[in-house]
Amino acid sequence: MRNEIIYDAAGVPDVMVAFTPDELKLPAALKGRKVAEYLIGKYQATLIGGVPHSLPYQKPAVNIDHDEAIRLCEAKGTGWHLITNDEWAALARWSWEHDTIPTGNTNSGKSHSHPEQAGTTYEGSYGKTLTGSGPIEWNHDRTAEGVADMVGNVWEHVGGVRFLNGQVQVIPNNEAAAGADQSKDSKEWTAIYTPDGDPIYFNPIDGEIFVQPHEATEKDYDGDYFTNLHASEIDVPDKLIELGLYPAPGYDSEEYFWVDNNGERVIYRGGAWGNGTSAGVFYLSGGDSRPGSSAGIGFRPAFVRYSGNSGNLDNLEDEATDLSDAPQEDKDTIKANAEKLKQAQEAKTLPGLVRLVIAHQLTTLYKAAGGEDPEGFARMAYEATDKEIQQAAALAMTLAQVNAGVDVYRSISQQLKLASTMTIAIGKEDADHE
Repeated sequence: MRNEIIYDAAGVPDVMVAFTPDELKLPAALKGRKVAEYLIGKYQATLIGGVPHSLPYQKPAVNIDHDEAIRLCEAKGTGWHLITNDEWAALARWSWEHDTIPTGNTNSGKSHSHPEQAGTTYEGSYGKTLTGSGPIEWNHDRTAEGVADMVGNVWEHVGGVRFLNGQVQVIPNNEAAAGADQSKDSKEWTAIYTPDGDPIYFNPIDGEIFVQPHEATEKDYDGDYFTNLHASEIDVPDKLIELGLYPAPGYDSEEYFWVDNNGERVIYRGGAWGNGTSAGVFYLSGGDSRPGSSAGIGFRPAFVRYSGNSGNLDNLEDEATDLSDAPQEDKDTIKANAEKLKQAQEAKTLPGLVRLVIAHQLTTLYKAAGGEDPEGFARMAYEATDKEIQQAAALAMTLAQVNAGVDVYRSISQQLKLASTMTIAIGKEDADHE
């Protein structure tokens, strides 16, 4: 596992956590292509220019329905996708197996169980916190390297799983991460079967949820503790546990599990800022249809790097976007970012993730203010010392109040301190990268 920053063609970074397939026990091949790494968005998505990005100290994107979350992530380019349930459950299992189950924003900016753990709320948040603004205990491995905010803050759409009249269906082999058709009428949806060959249905009855081999005669919506799921009529297949749809033996929590067995229902994970004890890495909501959206539902981008696609600076020139038909302004931007990445790699020492992202934001502010030499300013920003960055960030906070279109990070010193403990790799992935 390591942290990696990937810049898109517009120069906007995504902060990702990279895992080998073995680390997460995920498929080593997708649709015949060997997987080198799965990169999970370190942060819940924020929207910049209508494009989702994984960035710290940003407002999480909400009010986006399931299909739009899938579309926005896949539009980022080859390999990009909405985090799948396979990937989410793999991270949740890892946390449980390594005794690092995270806490999170489950009580309007704080952890309900550890009120001393708090993130940074913002105006109009109603209790939501800026992405990654909480303590390391809110990361999946409880270190600065981990995936942030899987518990609480905002629910997250996950791909590759659904309920259809209570029957659990999946896109097999995590192929939702490889561009599989996840539409309602897709032929790629597949039922999960018991060892005896029976399909599996989740049916809420009188405040309990029964996992059984037949569809319920009556339709209902209800929830129960995840650990209280009843499966007396079937032998639970390992796949159900692997996908976080049934508790593993010995797992104990107060997380909830909600199901509507009437029609097609998409899945959200993790919970929101007011869910208290119900929230958790295995918390599941299966009660909404595809068009469902709200101020409490967000999402997270992820990326598959296939073998042979390094995405690193050693092959930057070979992997660069074809600029022949691009406007001159875009060419200049992409080339400037390529040079910036090379300089960062040559320096070998990076004070940390947030330092780079703040420098990017300062450059954006400079451009918005009509600066005459944005490339020169960008070089200065990326070469600045930590102290200079902190001083500039303080000024940027004031400038951002005037420049309403630009969000600037808060709690700079705290985040820089966390970032200094992280191992960072820099990469470049764009829509033309194969």
